[in-house]
Amino acid sequence: MSRIRRDKKHDPLIERLTKGDEGVFSDIWRVLVFAAFVGAKNKKRSAIIDFESGKAFPLNYLQPSCGPGFLPLLGISATEGNEILRSKEGNQDQLVLIFEEYANAGMEIISERIDAASSPIEAILALIDEGKEPAGPIVVVDLI
Repeated sequence: MSRIRRDKKHDPLIERLTKGDEGVFSDIWRVLVFAAFVGAKNKKRSAIIDFESGKAFPLNYLQPSCGPGFLPLLGISATEGNEILRSKEGNQDQLVLIFEEYANAGMEIISERIDAASSPIEAILALIDEGKEPAGPIVVVDLI
């Protein structure tokens, strides 16, 4: 089974968003799901350059809250077609890669927004509000 990786450069931000007084999310995977929505809404993907295999988490972490359709929807959005949904070798790995790249780009956007905001929660709420705009919805699914 594929595992979800994250770029090490985002570890301080993930720590900030999940711990202490500024913690907005209860789990790392929830941060990454939100980041993937932000990346997808902004139509931005960014390759993961440096990661630790031990910090990758199983794909099934996403299933209970996001449902089985989350990765396929991202895949359709990224490839503008449904070929990626076929039961073909490598398609699931491609779906995971698309999620990782959207999440990585989303983390970059979130980082910029937090740097410009007075608090992480203010930045996250602003991103959620932007997701309501017709340009492309962000669906927040049991993240916080």
